[in-house]
Amino acid sequence: MNIAIVSSQGGHAGQAGIIFTPSVLKGHTILFVTESPGKRGEYKHYFQKKYATYFYPKDVLNFNPFEYLKRFFQLRTLFIRKKVECLVTNGAQLSIPAVMAARSLGIYSIFIDTFIRVKTPNWSARFCYWFVDRFIVQHETMKAKYGKKAEFQGSVL
Repeated sequence: MNIAIVSSQGGHAGQAGIIFTPSVLKGHTILFVTESPGKRGEYKHYFQKKYATYFYPKDVLNFNPFEYLKRFFQLRTLFIRKKVECLVTNGAQLSIPAVMAARSLGIYSIFIDTFIRVKTPNWSARFCYWFVDRFIVQHETMKAKYGKKAEFQGSVL
């Protein structure tokens, strides 16, 4: 299966690295998509020292809708080119255009709420909740904060 893992830089990308180890991803074609203020483009063998990583500029303009629209089309093109069949994201800024691009292409998508969210929903998760096929929370208390679609099956981390 061709799987795109989308995560913002920092803690979100760190959690993705913990969850999606090479043994978990074995047998699948993986592309990791993240943001960076410095790097641009494709880097071979970057994620888990094995999988291609695609870096996009971080939206430094505080949620500029034109940047989100631009990112939507860039990610949509990438997903088509790489024949992505499943999108998994754990959030922040880049997850919004990624989820929308996946939705527009009929790609199955999963949002895993970040482990550090214990009391309040984050803004990207609240938005993505309505557009993903599965929405997973890592704390049972968060299930009620999001709604019926939220699933808790134990912590992923």
